[in-house]
Amino acid sequence: MNKIKPSKFLSLLTKIAKKLFRPIKRLVTDNPVLVSGLSLGPIVAISQSLKAGFSLSAAFCIIIVPVLVIFGFIPVKLSKSMRIILAALLSCIFFVPALWFAQTIFPEVNDKVGVFLPLMVVNPIINVKSADAANGYKPFTSMKRGIETAISFSLVMCFVSALREILGKGTIWDAPISTYTGNFSFQLPFMGFILVGLLAAGVKSVSILMSKKEEARK
Repeated sequence: MNKIKPSKFLSLLTKIAKKLFRPIKRLVTDNPVLVSGLSLGPIVAISQSLKAGFSLSAAFCIIIVPVLVIFGFIPVKLSKSMRIILAALLSCIFFVPALWFAQTIFPEVNDKVGVFLPLMVVNPIINVKSADAANGYKPFTSMKRGIETAISFSLVMCFVSALREILGKGTIWDAPISTYTGNFSFQLPFMGFILVGLLAAGVKSVSILMSKKEEARK
């Protein structure tokens, strides 16, 4: 049997690590919320409990992924205004299973999610990513971008929601975690803005460090 040389094995591991690192890097450096400031409204308003944040994140995933897959088949010549209209129409269609999921799995958070759930059909992230997907992306590439975008949005939403629930109510997933009863100020909208701003500043710092390291390697 031919033995794999250590150098080739390390080279293979390096290539695999780079392929795995690229999508993880995009989740941070291309995060639509922390980098572009898109869809701040629902994150600030809904991120008072992890259940509510997860419910809205799941609905967003159910809508954006199939919409972007369909846009992978859309001709490049379609005008920008028509793309936005088509994205809204497709979002309305996939809003039906998203609404069913939210009402069936998390009926207790419907009042907390409120109007922001139906507003997912005109979410600016979906409009921007749909326009990108119509610029010649293949369906599989569009699906990958949709999944990455859904994960990026969900990470921010769920992280901020969990943090505000812990600090604001002393619970996680509505279950007490200690004798700490929380500070109500963390439940107010301005605290959501502050937390998202701190995360955005951290992402910006990480992006600058990464770009400096890449320049130093060249």
